[in-house]
Amino acid sequence: MKRNLLTQIKNEWRDNLWLVIELAIVAVAIWALSFTLYDTLRPKFDDKGYDIDNVYKITLKSLGKDSPEYVDMGDRTETANLDDGKTLMARIRKSPYVEIAAFSNNALPYQFSYAGNQLDVQDKGDSVFYMGNLRMASPEIAGVLRIRSTQNLSLKDLEEILRRGDLLVSTAPDYSYGGVKDLKDLVGGRVMPYDTLHTRRIGGVIKSIKRNEYEQKTGTIIFPIDESDYKRLAYCSEIAVRVKPGTGKKFEEEFYSDKSMRQLRNRYLTDLSRMEDVRAANQHYSDSMVRLWSAGIVFLLVIIFLGLLGTFWFRIRQRSGEIALRKTCGATSADIFRRIIGEGMILLSIALIPALIAGAAIYRFIIIEKGFPFDEYKYVIALSFLIMAVIMAAMIVAGTVFPARKAMKTEPAIALKEE
Repeated sequence: MKRNLLTQIKNEWRDNLWLVIELAIVAVAIWALSFTLYDTLRPKFDDKGYDIDNVYKITLKSLGKDSPEYVDMGDRTETANLDDGKTLMARIRKSPYVEIAAFSNNALPYQFSYAGNQLDVQDKGDSVFYMGNLRMASPEIAGVLRIRSTQNLSLKDLEEILRRGDLLVSTAPDYSYGGVKDLKDLVGGRVMPYDTLHTRRIGGVIKSIKRNEYEQKTGTIIFPIDESDYKRLAYCSEIAVRVKPGTGKKFEEEFYSDKSMRQLRNRYLTDLSRMEDVRAANQHYSDSMVRLWSAGIVFLLVIIFLGLLGTFWFRIRQRSGEIALRKTCGATSADIFRRIIGEGMILLSIALIPALIAGAAIYRFIIIEKGFPFDEYKYVIALSFLIMAVIMAAMIVAGTVFPARKAMKTEPAIALKEE
């Protein structure tokens, strides 16, 4: 009567075959769900290359000619507007609540700008180039965002690099080509931006500044703007300001109460926004989709669990006579539990083999065929497989415990009589 568990599984192979197929299909489904959710959430927990605490964004605009306050200065209007913008910046910087401020064009995070550039590395041949999201700003941007270097450079060092006119680029394997595995190897080398004939030097490597926290690491190019270069300064449509800790409300009150800080002839500042609020608005849609996706996954897991519960309940009900016979022969409840759960774990282990083969084929097509970096994704695949296995094991344990407890509460004589 005490048949070996593996022998019993072998003898009941017809029934077990369908259960293994069911478990394999469920495993692939849960693996795909866990991989998708984990891969979606993983970038959110990346170490950020910036700090937006106490940072404000201010939009810099010019009055149109149809405005009653417009001042016509003839041929000097454009240059005067740029000078007035610099004057407004000087007034912002003189505020007792401001720590540092910088002109910016797409330099701040949480903005869906896809403006980019290609840096052709000189003396390396046409095959070596770097692509990234172009972020133009005055050198103070390093201090405003407290940009983080991968070379242990201080904020003053990064600011000095930008003041020299050199570029800062971020680590992003997806955006480096031509066999350049470590961007630090390019530091000091000269590159030619795609839209210019003038070469620049890469001054340092920083951590990525992303458009959204759910975005994978992307290339970042910080292009310095000299405030005396009016051609470049004209591109700047915003001012980034870092205020001293605890003075945000006072700075807002000063900004809105002092018109001279907000407007000078045709140039004016508007839309003062905390970067935390910009982040919340930027992340709202993505956060909502993640919550919706998570709720859908939980719902599917509940449905899958109920399906497994029904399957194992039916199997154990069919074995009520066997369970009663084992109890009559002296088997304890713990012995029966171990046997039932052990059988489920063995069947799950067998089911994971075809699930692993099928999943590997699917991920090979998605990742390798689509050109995604396998070295980065292989850890995600392995971890999501482990998560799937744990979820499946927990479901099988939960799905067998309840019907097994009910079966063992039945008196052996009654169970044998029904059998």
